Amino acid sequence: MSASLYLTLIEKDAKKFHTFWNDERQLLLERDPQGYRAIDVGPLTMGYRANNSRTGGGITRRLIYPKGAYVLHMIRMMMHDSRKGDQLFKETMHDFVDTYRGKAATTEDFKAMIEKHMTPSMDLDRNHKMDWFFNQYVYGTGIAQYTFHVSLEPTPDGKTHVKGELTRTGVPESWKDAMAVYVHAGEKTFHLGTLSATHSTEPIDIVLPLKIDRVSINEFEDVLAEVKQ
Repeated sequence: MSASLYLTLIEKDAKKFHTFWNDERQLLLERDPQGYRAIDVGPLTMGYRANNSRTGGGITRRLIYPKGAYVLHMIRMMMHDSRKGDQLFKETMHDFVDTYRGKAATTEDFKAMIEKHMTPSMDLDRNHKMDWFFNQYVYGTGIAQYTFHVSLEPTPDGKTHVKGELTRTGVPESWKDAMAVYVHAGEKTFHLGTLSATHSTEPIDIVLPLKIDRVSINEFEDVLAEVKQ
């Protein structure tokens, strides 16, 4: 996670940033000599207990480090604001460190801290809880496959009609994600908003008050998923 921040904030190298996260995802998805993927072995909370003859000796690098980094990165991206940047994420991390300084902190303590600072777009269950996220990515296994397809139709008044759908496979029907949507106009990229992907198929039908070139999701590796668009 720290390496990702360095590439973004210090080197400002988008290509290295994407390569880094693609490599981390590949570590989770590639099959070992016995045919097993690290992401399927067990929950992140099992830690070194997931290390066995099926996974070989690389569970630290193949599961704990990549998925742990992704969990933090996804929280950061869900909290990211187009005007305030990472301010909310920083405040959350500082609050967590200050609250538990010199004390033992559990996964549930961390979850409660995220819930304390969470944004409305993160509240997919409408109960001010992050159970959906932690059950899937911390206490659970699996990875979603998303297909994103939209068509763009310019309107006579200079706007753009965006119509299409986001479909999800490879995970249970109960799976949820807060999927950031981006629009591209020339060399500029804007965060349009967050799509609450709470169903296997989410229709998209909006009119944007400007002419755009394309629409995308997962532009900054926002979600641990396999995406086709």
